[in-house]
Amino acid sequence: MKYFDKIINFLLPLIIGVELLILVIGNNSPKEILFNLQDVLKSPSNLALIILSMSIGYLSEVLRGIRWKILIDPIGYKVKYIDLINSCAAGYMFNAVIPRSGELARCTMLKKASNIPITYLFGHVLIERVIDLIILMFCVLTCIIYKWNVIYNYFHENIIISKSLTSVLIYFLIVFSFFSFFSLSIRKKVSSLKSVKWLFKYLKKIKIGALSIFTIKEKNLFIFYTLMIWLCYLFMTFICFWCFKSMHEFNIMDGLLIMTIGGIGMVIPTPGGMGSYHGAVFIGLHNLLNQSAEIATTFGFLVHGAQTTMIVIMGLVAFIMISVKKHAT
Repeated sequence: MKYFDKIINFLLPLIIGVELLILVIGNNSPKEILFNLQDVLKSPSNLALIILSMSIGYLSEVLRGIRWKILIDPIGYKVKYIDLINSCAAGYMFNAVIPRSGELARCTMLKKASNIPITYLFGHVLIERVIDLIILMFCVLTCIIYKWNVIYNYFHENIIISKSLTSVLIYFLIVFSFFSFFSLSIRKKVSSLKSVKWLFKYLKKIKIGALSIFTIKEKNLFIFYTLMIWLCYLFMTFICFWCFKSMHEFNIMDGLLIMTIGGIGMVIPTPGGMGSYHGAVFIGLHNLLNQSAEIATTFGFLVHGAQTTMIVIMGLVAFIMISVKKHAT
């Protein structure tokens, strides 16, 4: 059952991601999309913009790692910035393969590098996710105000009868059913008194890690890093607009719209946002910003492909660096 759970946890999100990709591609063939991507990247200026976007994406990982130290300091542990950055980068790499595995992976990587209890670190990850959710919701509200008429008309005219939405809802129902079923084994383990004591012991440590947000000394610096992380997300998307002539007139609010709707797509549990990001960006560009279906599809594959490449390369480098350090000690 243990190995079967792992297989399901890997295959189910992958199947959902592939199905969503098929919906996004629609009548286009993979060869056409590849040709469009090659057409964009054959321009040296466009290639430079993509590399810059990837660099800004990695900068967000670096800033997230640096910010993590501010949360660790109140619990009394010393850790190097390079280990924090590498742990974050490795976590993103694991997320690109198995959804939500990166949260645990980055904590495990840092524990290997610094011997900080993983339960404290997981508490930090939880509070980070809460902060990210709050900021994402603020961005959603801002975008709704910015494009109220367009968004209202789109939902009013399309969303009720949208076949794609129905398909997505069916996939979510399948995901919920599977995870509910396979979580039964977990509930059985927790049912014993020994397991309950073990659970509360570790939940207490997770709580300490999460509550460290209220005892940090450098609150202004923490806020600054948080804003910079989200500015990185914004500009790594906005810069890619310049690769398409039809998007040259887009403003920073259009960038915020695509960043936000893409962020919502990344929340869906598919490997690295595969399919879900592409679908969300397609809706944003094609239905809300009046771009052609071809350009909307190409943009999604371009940005997601570039960032995924960066995540895998830098994550692999980070994983190797942490592993080498662990063996050296």
